[in-house]
Amino acid sequence: EEGLQAAEGRLAAAREAHALLERGAGGEEEEEEDDANGTTNPRGTVLWSSSVRCVPGRRCFAQFGVDDDELWFRATVLQVYRDDVGQWADVKYDDGDEERMKPIKRIKALVDSSSDEDEEEEEEEEDLEVEDFDA
Repeated sequence: EEGLQAAEGRLAAAREAHALLERGAGGEEEEEEDDANGTTNPRGTVLWSSSVRCVPGRRCFAQFGVDDDELWFRATVLQVYRDDVGQWADVKYDDGDEERMKPIKRIKALVDSSSDEDEEEEEEEEDLEVEDFDA
């Protein structure tokens, strides 16, 4: 029984340490980050895959500019370009700014930006709106 109590004590300590890490070093509850002004760590995103495709109309986070330390902002994919070297997209940010030929590695899909029903429609749209080109 002492072993069980010791294990429960360690588990409680680990949970408390995890909660502190979640809240940050200050120990105060961290409010949900308002990403309207950009974020360094976009949440609720998924990697591009065969089931999560970069298609026009998909909601995403895009990293503004070209530097690695730029902030990520909410955006919508306008057009997608593919060739044998890579994939790029035009995006329109929620504030109205647009960027052309953004490398796909600087765009992350939002988890809730598409449902299974939408994917069928997106595949049809993709056939019409995705341009293949040679650089």
